[in-house]
Amino acid sequence: MINKLMGYFNESYQPAGKNPYRLMALSFLGVMSVGTALLMLPIATVDGRGTNLVDAAFTAVSCVSVTGLATVDTYHHWSLFGKVVMTILIQLGGLGIVTFTTLVTLLMGRKIGLRNRLLLQEDMGNDQQRGIIGVLKSICAFTFAVEFVGALVYIVQLYPYIGDSAWYIGPMQAISTFCNAGFVFFDNNLPYVMVSDWLFNVNTEGLIVIGSFGYLATFDIWRNRSKRRFDELRLNTKIMLVGTISLIALGTILIAAIEWNNPNTLGPLTAVDKIGAALFQAITPRTAGIATVDYGQLHPITLFLTIILMFIGGGANSTAGGVKITTIVVAFLAVRTLFNNRPDVEVMERRVSTVTVFKAHGIILLSLTLIFLATCYLAWDENIPFINLLFEVTSAFGTVGLSTGITPDLSESSKWVLMLVMFTGRVGVMTMLGTWALKTSAPKPISYPEGNILL
Repeated sequence: MINKLMGYFNESYQPAGKNPYRLMALSFLGVMSVGTALLMLPIATVDGRGTNLVDAAFTAVSCVSVTGLATVDTYHHWSLFGKVVMTILIQLGGLGIVTFTTLVTLLMGRKIGLRNRLLLQEDMGNDQQRGIIGVLKSICAFTFAVEFVGALVYIVQLYPYIGDSAWYIGPMQAISTFCNAGFVFFDNNLPYVMVSDWLFNVNTEGLIVIGSFGYLATFDIWRNRSKRRFDELRLNTKIMLVGTISLIALGTILIAAIEWNNPNTLGPLTAVDKIGAALFQAITPRTAGIATVDYGQLHPITLFLTIILMFIGGGANSTAGGVKITTIVVAFLAVRTLFNNRPDVEVMERRVSTVTVFKAHGIILLSLTLIFLATCYLAWDENIPFINLLFEVTSAFGTVGLSTGITPDLSESSKWVLMLVMFTGRVGVMTMLGTWALKTSAPKPISYPEGNILL
């Protein structure tokens, strides 16, 4: 089976006959299907009774899409076998199915064909094929190294709470956190207890930020570490740095201000711990989904602020979801251009291509449309406050995993809708659209006269 799969990926590329978007979407769908079958096995549950199709499929989709929403309690429902399956699915989803498959191909000594290189280029968000195998190796090495360090810290930090089980829970949690999956493999109430545990907070926040920042941007900073000059970085890296710091700082300030005296969230904490908890809740919507306060007790304004942060997400070419920081920045710059009397969208002495501007607005519009339709369906199907439903759908789309606690109570049809939203959020709305709308024919050499439309 593996040899057939490897051979399929390494056939010569045929542009007219093979759609790279469709192949990528099918690769994720295939792994989700296998994961569903494994999680339905009796051995995957603590009580040995197995799991029904909807809950097993929801968990598998949530794992591969690195979301973290759960319809059953991860710690009490799944056996060690089930948790291992979930961890593998999360790792596959975080790295990308094509990336992981190519890594296995390299380890087997096989050559990488042109088709797989094109798929890798799309999966990793790289703008060129040259050196893409080297980038792949760097991504895998970086991922496993960071997860290893995070696992060691988790083992030390969790041992006083959960004892010897920290030896295997620690690595699982490190993979989940770095991949921004949002699953908690120990008791769900324990993070609330550890709200003031700075070792847990710093390790978790570090893994989230590193995982969501973007591999190429991280490598760019590493290459220029000796120069220590901001202007030596690539434009994408500069935008990611400024955007990440700004969102975290603004989120921390607003959450602290809103929740400071809330007796059910930050109220009982000391001033220092309040700031630390606010920082954590500002970072986790970057598609990580791990919470140290009860989101069901947050002020509606904080919920809406979190929805915005979840919609934005992290960086391109990362384990994070959302529409991405760079997409929002490009859209904002395009709006700014309307008022500065300039013919082009410009930032940091660089011009942004028209195609990039169109793509950014397309991603935002399609994403908002998906969230709107899914939320409307859940609002029609469920008797739950609208803000909670919007929060749940945005969390699914942004592959975050945060919830106000309504996920287990949703109907089966609502769960299937959320699965579709999670799947789309992981592969991307443009990829989903490209699975059937990609055109391989040459564009028509026609330029129509300009028409006037009132706005």
